Amino acid sequence: METLFWLEDTIVGLTVSSTQWGYPIVLSLHAIGMATLVGVALMLTIRVLGFAPSIPATAMAPYWRVALAGFFLNLLSGTALFCGNASELFFNLAFRIKIVLVFVGLALTWRLVQICIKRTDEVSVAHRRLAAAAMITWIVAIIFGRLIGYWS
Repeated sequence: METLFWLEDTIVGLTVSSTQWGYPIVLSLHAIGMATLVGVALMLTIRVLGFAPSIPATAMAPYWRVALAGFFLNLLSGTALFCGNASELFFNLAFRIKIVLVFVGLALTWRLVQICIKRTDEVSVAHRRLAAAAMITWIVAIIFGRLIGYWS
């Protein structure tokens, strides 16, 4: 608990929790990062699931850099949001589930990217299952992210 209170008392924690514009700005950055990361991830999963078959799956691989930029923006903004309310968020079950799902989503999406980087446009049933699992993971992570404010 001491560490959690210390995080809340840092300049980042106090800026997010105690200033008029700190929380809205950081939350907006978090939304932009999420839209970037999850948007690219869903674009890739939808392609692997069979949408737009005229676009080669290999054409999706370069967008992973954009997704990673979104992830790092989310990592920074999410850390700042956590610092603003660490003593509550640490014990919030929805928060914990969301964090686990984000890392599972990253791992599944990274595996899909590896398939695309191999320069194969052949999409197998296993690839489709992987894409479906990644898509569901991202959607559920977003849902649990929204539930954080309602679960205590």
